[in-house]
Amino acid sequence: MIILRFLAHFFLIFSLFTYFQNENEAEIVKSFFEDVFVHGKSSEYLYKDYAFKNPENTKSTDEKVEIFSQHILYLKSQKEHLSRKDINFMVENYNNSSSANLLLFDKRATKNIFVVYVENKVESYVLMNDNKIESFNYVRKGSEGPAYFINNF
Repeated sequence: MIILRFLAHFFLIFSLFTYFQNENEAEIVKSFFEDVFVHGKSSEYLYKDYAFKNPENTKSTDEKVEIFSQHILYLKSQKEHLSRKDINFMVENYNNSSSANLLLFDKRATKNIFVVYVENKVESYVLMNDNKIESFNYVRKGSEGPAYFINNF
């Protein structure tokens, strides 16, 4: 009986921790998209504040910022219609998404993926790592296969 009570409390605490972590990461993703499209922040600012700095990446910081800048330019070119002052971004964790028409991703990564919506339409996906953006660019192998994130910064 004591073990069951302990397990129930542990599960509740873990669930609450996961919920609040997902909420925090969703807010980070929302702020990132607002800073890119609404506020027009510089790539250097975006890299410093939002990018996950992969310790295994041996490129210089200047190279990483340049690669990140190119990713930002690509994102802006693909999503020009999001550059409005009245835009409202909504972000949900992939596993808790209310949308039935999501891209398929590797199941091992879905707990760290966030879906960005505008006017109930999926606009993008973001991979998070330790409260930072690991990637917002992804590719798909074929029309039916899963999508994979690209991370160069």
